Amino acid sequence: MILRLTFGVVFATYFLWQLPFSATAQVRLPEIAAAVTFPESAITGDKPVAAVFYRRTGAGQYRIFGLDAGGAITRTLSLPGEQVKKADETSVSFTGKEGYITAPENGAYFVWYPQIGQQVYVFNEQGSFLWEKDESHYLQVLPRGRFIMAAAGDHSRLIFLNPDFKTQADFQGVLFTRYLSDDNPDLVHGQVCLGSLDGEIIIAHIDRKIYLRQKLGYALKSLVCNFDSGELAAIVERTVTEDKVSRQIDFLIRARFSLKQAKDDKPVETMRQLNQEIDIQGTIAMPVRTVMASPMVLADDSVCFIQAAPVIENNAAAGEALALYYTQGAKNKLYHVVIGEMTAAGAADYSPDLWKSAALPLQNGSACIFAHRSGKLLVANRLGLLLTRNDLPVERIVAQRNAAFLQTAKGILTLR
Repeated sequence: MILRLTFGVVFATYFLWQLPFSATAQVRLPEIAAAVTFPESAITGDKPVAAVFYRRTGAGQYRIFGLDAGGAITRTLSLPGEQVKKADETSVSFTGKEGYITAPENGAYFVWYPQIGQQVYVFNEQGSFLWEKDESHYLQVLPRGRFIMAAAGDHSRLIFLNPDFKTQADFQGVLFTRYLSDDNPDLVHGQVCLGSLDGEIIIAHIDRKIYLRQKLGYALKSLVCNFDSGELAAIVERTVTEDKVSRQIDFLIRARFSLKQAKDDKPVETMRQLNQEIDIQGTIAMPVRTVMASPMVLADDSVCFIQAAPVIENNAAAGEALALYYTQGAKNKLYHVVIGEMTAAGAADYSPDLWKSAALPLQNGSACIFAHRSGKLLVANRLGLLLTRNDLPVERIVAQRNAAFLQTAKGILTLR
């Protein structure tokens, strides 16, 4: 009798331990705190801007909208304009020139660079022309505007510049296909995460001028890093041999990283490589072969991403359906929810590389948000799919610590 009772207690304990206890907990999702449409008339002012958004109006021309923290549009600009006048009284015409614009999230300055050419132009927060610079790379201003990422045309080199276009860090690889960066100086674990097609990962802290680089030994398909928690997730492709037959299998790798340096290290002028490696926490075999550019998000200690679904009950071939994959916290087990077809007849292409993604702030913690221009929007975390909508065609997501801004064709929604 005692043996039966003991066995029953052990079994019940084991069974309950496998259940996600938090599955019954309530999750409070952010609500739409503000919704604004893009104004037709110009708005000028000096109110602080929390995020800027862009609408292309013609060849190389953009309409820029500055949003305050409450979700109201407080400033509009048209850049670069038909022409600008330089200090020597000469003019530069932008009529018919294709180009791109980039800026920090608060719109402190704007950089316009041509599709073909090497002359870039910098404007202030009010849209006034400041100066020009010789630069032939593709540019992306980091969120706080403290650094600018410059990518070579073949993506074999990524350079990080300060706003005066002086080099702060220079990394070269086979082919950088994934890159994440944040210029917040308070980040401890890193500010830059680069992934090369051959499986090499570079993690760097530009302010502290240190970095590590490690080859995973597998082809890298997708990568995401969390600089707050020092977590990393990657989808890689590797060759395995089973029953003397070699075949390609995709794996989800989870790891941790931290750029540690000796306390007595003196400041250095150039980037210094550390003798460190990322710490692999777990490897999970994928049930399907994935495609490149999977949108991945790290929300708290869970990983979410969108990829082709495995074969399902109705015998649909793998690859015809789309699935949301997620892990339950730190546990190395992969779950999935089928969310629809990859390409619906007469509808939009739902291929994984066409989704926007970000970590969405919640009341306690965060969740993964995925959005598609067709209107499909998903919110998920370690509990699985929390919300799905089909009427929010999102073009861009800007997620901050206290809010998330969703840009649509008509305006901007603020989730808080």
